[in-house]
Amino acid sequence: MQDLVTRAYRKLGVGGLGEEINAEQSAEGIDALNSMLHEWKLSGVDITHSDLTMADAFPLGPEYKDGTVYMLAARLSPDFEAPQNFDADDFFRKIQAAYFTVDPVTFDAALTQPPSRKAREGTLGWNW
Repeated sequence: MQDLVTRAYRKLGVGGLGEEINAEQSAEGIDALNSMLHEWKLSGVDITHSDLTMADAFPLGPEYKDGTVYMLAARLSPDFEAPQNFDADDFFRKIQAAYFTVDPVTFDAALTQPPSRKAREGTLGWNW
C-alpha cells in the first residue's frame, strides 16, 4: 500500500519523484484509503474490505489500482490545499460498473401470458 499512497500524494504535488512520504503522511494516507474503501459499500461496491496497513498488498486486481490512486488523491486534496486536476469520479463510476449486478426478476405467468381476447370475451366456444 506504500506505493499506492505515495502515488496519490504525488498526484497532488506532495513529494517529488523518488522522495518518500513521511510517517504522518503515510498514516493519514492509509486511514483515508481504509475509510474510502469502507464507504464504497454505500455506493454498491462491496469488496468485503478489512483495514489495510502500509505493508499489505493491494486487495483488488491491477485494473483498479490507478483509479484508486486518483480517488485517494482526490480525498486527500483538501487537506493539502492542492486542487485536483483530474476527474476521480470517472474512475469510481468505472469501478461501480464492474461491481454492478442485477438481481434476477420473476413475474407471475398471468402478467407475461395474458389470456387472448376471445378467452376474455368468452367467445371461444367453451362451456365452463
